Order: sequence, then C-alpha cells, then structure tokens
Amino acid sequence: MTTIRDIAQAAGVSIGTVSNYLNDPDMVAEETRDRIALVVRELDYHPRAAARSLKSRQTHRIGLVPIISTESDDRSNDPGDNAFLELLAGLNTLATENGFDILISGATNYEQEIKTYDRFVGEAQVDGLILMGIHPQDDRIRILRDKNFPFVAYGRSDLDFPYPFVDVDGASGIIEAVQHLAALGHKRIAYITPPADLMCASQRFEGFVRGMKQAGLGVREEYVISGGFFEGSGYTHTNDLLDLAEPPTAIITANDVSAFGAMRALQERRLKVGRDISIIGFDDISLSEHWQPGLTTITQPVRKLGFYLMQTLFSVMADPSVLPQTVVPTRLVVRQTTGQCKN
Repeated sequence: MTTIRDIAQAAGVSIGTVSNYLNDPDMVAEETRDRIALVVRELDYHPRAAARSLKSRQTHRIGLVPIISTESDDRSNDPGDNAFLELLAGLNTLATENGFDILISGATNYEQEIKTYDRFVGEAQVDGLILMGIHPQDDRIRILRDKNFPFVAYGRSDLDFPYPFVDVDGASGIIEAVQHLAALGHKRIAYITPPADLMCASQRFEGFVRGMKQAGLGVREEYVISGGFFEGSGYTHTNDLLDLAEPPTAIITANDVSAFGAMRALQERRLKVGRDISIIGFDDISLSEHWQPGLTTITQPVRKLGFYLMQTLFSVMADPSVLPQTVVPTRLVVRQTTGQCKN
C-alpha cells in the first residue's frame, strides 16, 4: 500500500509538505503542489482507501479525552463555546467516511486523563488517539511514543523528539492583533492568556511580546494575567484590569468566550465596548459574529483542523514511521469591539 512517505520520497519533498498538500493544497507552493499531485496520480494514492485498508485494526474506534470543567459558575454562565463541537464535526466527518467511530471519555483533571489513556491502550479499546490541550513537557506524548501506539497531537510541545501534530500559528495571530490595536493608537494593551500550563499559552505570549516590541511598546507586568477559556475568567480578570490605577485601553483575551465575559464586565460599568475599551478574542466561533457588538477576533479553521487531525492519524495508523506535522495560519477578523483609542 502506498503511504505518504512513498509520496514524499518520489516527489523529493518532506513528509510534512505532503501532509500539508493533502490537508490544504493552498498551503503548498504551486510548483511543489503540481509535483506532488503528479506523484499521487502515478502511485494511485487514495488517503481514504489507505485508512479503510487497516486490516489489523479491530475496534474501528478513535479515542478522544477532553478535559471537563468542574467549576459550577463556568457551567452556568458559559454563553456557549462551540469551538470543540466544530472540531468534533471535522473529526467525525472523516472518521465516519472510513468506518470509524469516535469514543469520547471526559476527564476532570490531567491525572485522570492519563489514566484514561492507559485504559484505552491497555484494554485495546481504540485504534488511535487524538491528544488535546498539549503541555510543554507532555507525559501523554512520551507514554504513547514508548508504547508505539498511533496518535496525533492537537498542538506542539517543547519535547526534543518528533511526533505527529496539527497546530495553529497562534503567535502570528496575536502579533496581528497587537498590530491592529497599535494602529488604532492603543499603547496600554492587556492580555488575558490561556491557562499557563498549556503550550499554546507560551506560544501566544511570545507573539504578544514580539508584537508589542514591533509596535515600539513595552509589556507591563500588571497587564498580563494568566486566565482561562471561560466566560467567568474574562469577566473576573477584566474587572481586575479596570481596577488598576491606570487601566488598559485594549484587552486581548484567551478565546471568544472569555472575551464575552470581558465585554460583560465593561457593560456593567457603563463602558462602551470598542469605544472606551477595545476587546479582541480568539477562535471566531459562530456567536462572535452575532454578538452585540460583533467581536473582533483571531479566526482559526476549527472544523478543518479536525479534518486535518483525523487525516494525519490515519496516515500514522497506516505507517507508524510517518510523522506528519502541520501548522495552519490564523487571521484577524475585525468587527465592532475594536476602535480608535480615545486616550
């Protein structure tokens, strides 16, 4: 059976480039794209057929272990984060096409998550795993690599060995957000980050620092708060920022849902979002466009990322020596929550 390693060797490119071509041809230069397409035709490569031909697999299930919040206030106040549902839709589309089901088992903490992975692998409940919420030194990746069990990670880490992943370029998205705010005259820019233990937090913070430096602005310690992905986090931390002797004129948040909490904090103080203080989210969930006012946000193709993750996992399951790595760009969508700085 032809694998993407065969395609890469015949086309004279890396496995990652072939993976990018299969996921989204526009991510590959035209000349390279044409060369890969020719090899794909010559070798009669069909990625869906490759996944279906995994004769040795028995369960036809893919495992997914999301972390479920136990904070009651977040459950009651969360206005709806459909980013996970969009990701799941992308995963399920390709899984279903290839006769696979997705087995979801929620965990309330990292330790419980590790135990669930041990059970999935030890009891042969699934044929492959999709890892979410990647940490800088992620034990799950080490464990699965040592067990030679097929997996793909939704994100990069600081580990010193290669592994298959799909990630978004969150740092570039934050840089673009800072540039947008600086162009509007904002100098006091705050950042409510994702949870500090996640790799995406450090990646995006690096983007924030670079963006501020490029804009000729300094990063003020009191303007950077380690937050979370919930409405309550955005609400609480925005109130903390507003209580400072010199509050910021713009706030970048961990995601869109936390941005909604930030907007609620402003509105309770009778401050106009986008006029008195600007707000930027991350994700571009469907509510962002329809929220009042419409949320300026960093968009990522969440459903497409789910498709990429499943396609990458099928490649690994077909050939364990294949380690595709894909980084997907983001872009800023400007709506009504950002405006010219008044101060």
